[in-house]
Amino acid sequence: MADTTPRTAERLPLPRARGVPGWLGLRGPLGRLANPLAGKELLARMRGPRTFVVATLLLLPLAAVAGGLYAMIATASSSDVSSTTPVGKLFFAAVTAVELGLICLLAPALTADLISGERERQTLDLLLVTPLSRRQIVVGKLVAALGSLLLLIILALPIQALSVLIGGIGLEELLVGLLLLGLTATTYGCVGLFWSARLRTTRGAMLFSYVTTLLGVGGLPLVLVLFVIASGAFGVRLDEIVWPLEWLMNGSRASLSRFGGPNAVAQNATLYQAEAVLGQLLVASNPLLAGITSAAGLVQGRPVVAMEQIDTLDVPYVAPWLLFSILHVLASVVLIWLTARCLRRART
Repeated sequence: MADTTPRTAERLPLPRARGVPGWLGLRGPLGRLANPLAGKELLARMRGPRTFVVATLLLLPLAAVAGGLYAMIATASSSDVSSTTPVGKLFFAAVTAVELGLICLLAPALTADLISGERERQTLDLLLVTPLSRRQIVVGKLVAALGSLLLLIILALPIQALSVLIGGIGLEELLVGLLLLGLTATTYGCVGLFWSARLRTTRGAMLFSYVTTLLGVGGLPLVLVLFVIASGAFGVRLDEIVWPLEWLMNGSRASLSRFGGPNAVAQNATLYQAEAVLGQLLVASNPLLAGITSAAGLVQGRPVVAMEQIDTLDVPYVAPWLLFSILHVLASVVLIWLTARCLRRART
């Protein structure tokens, strides 16, 4: 007699969408990071002309800045160029800063409507009842949206590579710049996706995404500028507050003896070490400061991880780009987890 005892339904593997490459399905080693939803939305975005038109329009200001700087370099005399800061570094810094601004402008706009838009179109429930898990939905939406940003970074690579030909920039600086830009796009894309799942309207998600991005990118530099203004207007001493930034910029040339002599440094060694660690974390959390200090460390030839000596004090040093990578990868993972929890609440 056949066994008629009911069995627990097993989760069947998801079929691969027609025309979707195998690496975007759930059958390979990248199945946990990409899925049919990512493949479907990526193909829909890339098959239309909108993505390439937007990328072209957004590359225009980058090309204009690069062309203007290159024209200034070409018209300058050789004596002027050799007597100033390496023009390749200025060229690379200007192009990277413009690209960072474009990424911060685009990342929230591309992700803040991914889930709230589904909710407003009343298609979120249909998406939640598919065999895809909440995490796969979040990652699929994120991969599809960040494809446009990564395309922009790749298209801007030849413009950045001109700085290597001009001189003053090596392959290490170029790779570190690409790493910082890619992780910045990923993190603030996750920010927009989180607010899109957390709030009900696209307008509110867009507003909170831009506010969060503005605070994350411009908050710490603005505080430093206000400190400088306060020190000039009110005579406030900021040396003991911003010395970790000075140490990250100048390396072994930094000194703590001016804060009370070698005896004071020895007595407050634990405090100074804690300030050094906290300063590195704050600097690494900001893409602007992390990029500047990373460039300074690469120029000085400092190791990735080391114990450095300031006067008689041993201070742990971690390359800002490495610390930036760790912090932003952790932030992205946490934001993806929080977004999946918001989807679970929406499902219940």
